[in-house]
Amino acid sequence: MPSPHLAESDSDGPVLMAYLGWLRRRWWILLLAAILGTAGGLAVTQLQHARYTSTTSVLVRPLATGGSDNSTNQNAKVNLDTEAQVVRSLVVGERARGLMKSGTSADDLVESVTVTVPPNSQVLQVAYEADSPEEARAGSHSFAQAYLDLRSATAQRALENEINGLRQQIDNVNKQLSAVAARITGTPSNSVQRKRAEADQQVLTNNLSSLNNRLSPLLSTSIDPGEIISDARLPSSPSSPNRTLNLASGMGAGLLLGIVLALVLDRLDTRIRRGRDIADRVGLPVLLELPPRTSSLSVLPPAHKISRELGRLRNVLLSTVPQPAEPGRGRQLLLCNGSAGNAAGFVAANLAAAYARAGQQVALVTTKPGSVLTAMTGVSEGRHSLAAVLRRDVPALKALAPVPGLGQLRVLVPGDLDAEAELPVAALLEVLAELSARFDHVLIETAQPIIAVEAQALGRYVDAVIVVAETGRTRSGEISAALRQFEQVDAPVIGAVLAPRLPAAAAKPAAVPANRPKPAPSSPSVESTVVLPRMKPSGSTGTATGSAKPTPPAGPVPMTGTGQGSTYRSRGDGAAVDGTARSSYALDSGEDLG
Repeated sequence: MPSPHLAESDSDGPVLMAYLGWLRRRWWILLLAAILGTAGGLAVTQLQHARYTSTTSVLVRPLATGGSDNSTNQNAKVNLDTEAQVVRSLVVGERARGLMKSGTSADDLVESVTVTVPPNSQVLQVAYEADSPEEARAGSHSFAQAYLDLRSATAQRALENEINGLRQQIDNVNKQLSAVAARITGTPSNSVQRKRAEADQQVLTNNLSSLNNRLSPLLSTSIDPGEIISDARLPSSPSSPNRTLNLASGMGAGLLLGIVLALVLDRLDTRIRRGRDIADRVGLPVLLELPPRTSSLSVLPPAHKISRELGRLRNVLLSTVPQPAEPGRGRQLLLCNGSAGNAAGFVAANLAAAYARAGQQVALVTTKPGSVLTAMTGVSEGRHSLAAVLRRDVPALKALAPVPGLGQLRVLVPGDLDAEAELPVAALLEVLAELSARFDHVLIETAQPIIAVEAQALGRYVDAVIVVAETGRTRSGEISAALRQFEQVDAPVIGAVLAPRLPAAAAKPAAVPANRPKPAPSSPSVESTVVLPRMKPSGSTGTATGSAKPTPPAGPVPMTGTGQGSTYRSRGDGAAVDGTARSSYALDSGEDLG
């Protein structure tokens, strides 16, 4: 039976729903990891030494050259990436060290300098980090000034070299002019030698004029490497440690570690959270996935959401569970716990109520000592219980107790069953056969098959077996172990039901001794223990054939005898009130059971 809850998770995206469920289950790990990460960031902040940073902004101008004018220099662009590396060079570091009058090496001073270039600008921002505000301001200003001084000195040296070169060339030209002038004077005016000398003089004069034109602007050139447009200021607060950054980084690292840890734990956790977990891990079909939680451990009213869901499951079981091979016999449905808990009892009681509300006669039997059915149905334990039936103190039909408000439902409570003793399967089969002859449906609650041996034995004879898992408590390995037990006897396991996370059961009252005196008979009420005989179809005296399903013996299983191997003896077993031994007796189908 497809569950609406399971279908909703399928249509809305299983991956997203799985991660949301994982986050809902493991949120405390993420919260704890975030808190620890934040605390770690705070601890790092407290352990870090305070550092101060001061910044100086330097405007870098293009240097003038001999062959360029002022307009050309203003339009030129300086490669500031290269200049930033110059600021952090050892040459600038040595100059800054002298300005700071510091005993620290230039290498250490350079390590404290950071140079940034704002986009689309000709500005260098020189930042210096130090242990004190005064040292940070002095360091930033000194490196900026040392850079400008180095740039100015470099440009001045290049200019002087160019001027000296031009002057040397002018001197050479002047010497050549003097020699040519002497040649002109010593030759006749109309001679060829004179004309050649005059031509050489004209060339040298032009060269001298060109050199003087180049020298003249260089002599008037002023070096302007740039200027400090924003000098370093005294820091008012430390730049590191950055409390906000450390806390954010610690929280982020903690969350990342928490996510990894939570994912690992979730992968290692085999508890069943959704119906999909049973289908994916075990391969068992999920008949019904109930809401994950319920606040009441009782027989729920018909309008309750869980009651409506179980009503739909009842309808599916009526159409899918095969009819018994023996005509006239009611269906037998075994519900066993997948793990320790009360999930099977909760589902069995409310499913039996759903059958009863549909007009079906239902018998609800539990073989689990301390079952929650006693508290859920409001039936008080006493002499009339399964333990008394197995001891042959009372027949099964006589031991049935009505459930208030559900006239079609009868319950056989466990009584003082010994949890450490194995129940007689033959006697249980006789009880089930007797109840199946009088009821439309017989629901049996058992404990885990790995604990209760009778669960595996009864699974071979019933019409269907349902494994009940409890959300958040049952593990997939426990369901697999239960399935292996049933597969060994070829039990008809039709699927699983995922029950909600159930609250703790109320404290169980003290058990009433099995050999207490019988109370005085009271007048019949609406909730009488009378069981109406079922209408048997014609030809029910025969036996159906063609079914491979094993059936319990047709006649009653012998239970009388003097040895303990023939009669079940519970913790309250003993002599009767009158001192005589307990004897068994059969009940005629037409006898009044009140």
